Amino acid sequence: MAIASLLVQSKKKREDLIESGYNRWANDDQGLPDWFESDEARHYQKQIPISKEMVAEYRAQLRAINARPIKKVAEAKARKKQKAMRQLAKAKKRAEGITDTEDMSEREKMQHIKQIYKKAGVLGKKKPEVKYVVAKRGLAGKKAVRPAGVKGRYRQVDPRMKKDNRTMKMKAKAGSKQRGGKKKSR
Repeated sequence: MAIASLLVQSKKKREDLIESGYNRWANDDQGLPDWFESDEARHYQKQIPISKEMVAEYRAQLRAINARPIKKVAEAKARKKQKAMRQLAKAKKRAEGITDTEDMSEREKMQHIKQIYKKAGVLGKKKPEVKYVVAKRGLAGKKAVRPAGVKGRYRQVDPRMKKDNRTMKMKAKAGSKQRGGKKKSR
């Protein structure tokens, strides 16, 4: 990137960069051993005419670009947020309509409002995070003791479980696709 900026900045810098390509370090000897060629390629080079500060500056720019969220991801998050806001506004409107009615008791009103907000996803319960602990080979089938350093809910799994679950899903998916018709003979 730093070299590319030198090419674009001015004609003189571009010509200087091209000129610096022809030097005493640029040679193409043939018939040399591989170890010698690799050693020469590593150590026998001319210094590039860019400063460390310039390289650091461009690296910082690239880090800033990479740290930014991808446009599509940002748009998807914004759409999700907008949808949640619309649902919340709709739920508020319906809740206000329920509070204005007089033919229900206060308790019924509260239950209805709670139900509306639950449907809107405001009162949705968050699933407790489950930590997965992979069992050692000898202990896979036995009752496990809580491993050291694991707090909260955990689930002990054996190393095969992931592969077994994947094959079961694939079989179920393949089974649902079979409609009929001719079977291929092998």
